[in-house]
Amino acid sequence: MASEKEISPSIQSDHHPSSKETTQTQHHEESNTSLDLIKSFEEERIEHVPEGTASCGKALFMLLKAFVGTGVVFLPGGFVSGGLVFSICLMIFIAIVCLFAFQMLIQAQRTVGGDYGQVAQELYGRWLRYLVLFFLCLSQMGFVASYLIFVSENLGLVVDQLSHCHRAFEAPLFIWLVLLIIIPITWVRKIARLSWNAIIADVFILFGLISVIYFTSDQITHNGPGPNIRMINTSDFALMIGTAVFSFEGIGMVVPIIQGMKEPEKFPRVLTLGMIICTCLFVLIGTLGYVAFGENTHASVVSNLPPQNGLSVTVQLFYAIAMILTSPFMLYPPLIIIERGLFGAHRSGRSNWKYKWGKNLVRSIIPIICAAISFGVGPDGLNKFVALVGSIACMPLSFIIPGLFHFKVSKGRWMKVADVVMTLWGIGIMIYTLYVNIHSWIAPAASSFKPSSNICSS
Repeated sequence: MASEKEISPSIQSDHHPSSKETTQTQHHEESNTSLDLIKSFEEERIEHVPEGTASCGKALFMLLKAFVGTGVVFLPGGFVSGGLVFSICLMIFIAIVCLFAFQMLIQAQRTVGGDYGQVAQELYGRWLRYLVLFFLCLSQMGFVASYLIFVSENLGLVVDQLSHCHRAFEAPLFIWLVLLIIIPITWVRKIARLSWNAIIADVFILFGLISVIYFTSDQITHNGPGPNIRMINTSDFALMIGTAVFSFEGIGMVVPIIQGMKEPEKFPRVLTLGMIICTCLFVLIGTLGYVAFGENTHASVVSNLPPQNGLSVTVQLFYAIAMILTSPFMLYPPLIIIERGLFGAHRSGRSNWKYKWGKNLVRSIIPIICAAISFGVGPDGLNKFVALVGSIACMPLSFIIPGLFHFKVSKGRWMKVADVVMTLWGIGIMIYTLYVNIHSWIAPAASSFKPSSNICSS
């Protein structure tokens, strides 16, 4: 935090700093500006709590809110890639590894202080802080791109049923229509003003998850297990690894929750309980969805809900709305990081309309890039794209970087060995899953996902 002497205009006018002092001050201001980007997003995203006031119960609620998001509906499709037994074991294993990695992150944060980016800055310097910002941008934009595919697919199903198959255009074109809602929301500078978006999205997601459990359980009860359920899918099982990591998308929220707690020393127990609850829910959704629909499970299980059913149409519509409302929040880090990288931290649009509309243009281009990626990938590639985002963007934030952090702060020899193992494991599994994922795009297996069910083709 800058002292009063560093920020006082009157003192600056009387004191002419040397070039070295000027460089240090600029570096300090630049560091504070970019370090605050992650924190500002995280605090708004998890419902801001003043530091040192949150109870353990409140921290658990925020943790569950951060991890149980829209990515859960992609798990049954991931189970198709991995197979039933393999996917269940993998989810439990990834949860255990994530728990250890998050505990490493907690210890590093408690030792150094500050947010995720500041820990990187203090332990390794600016290069790792920039790397954290890069992977944060990559993961958030990847999430939004996958959401847009899902939204277009669901809206297509809803319109087909409501219009009795008189839809004017193909489902992927809904991606561009959705941007007409998302882009104006991204122009809002203070994300706290959009808190109602998050509340509505959370309610719709909860309603959707309960409905998915109901429909899949009913499907199994009345029709039995779906066709061709495998215990392990030897051809595509590596794709499930990326999908599993994708589902634990709340890594960036761990540090601000610690900072908001009244008794942060109790957070490891809160985290353990939260991870157990999340893992049980993820395994439940993934298992029910895959067992209910078997090899016919789509990349998003919401697309498998029975057609011509009022409740399923409502779920599909509500989930689409939830993802539309969530997307501006997910885009907030790349919006701010890229905007300030281009315009600087001190050029305000309030005093110059050119800066204001220049920033609005940047804030429009970023969701357009996500939409272009979504349109190119299409619904048939959604499962592979989710796994790709998990491999290339989420694994560094979840495994590699926490291992690097803990290596710097741990003192025991064996703890350092564990840190090296965690880091190398993260790098190795990232490279392996990335290779398998790229190969799946080049030479897709015969068991690739079928397009979403189309009630108009029957």
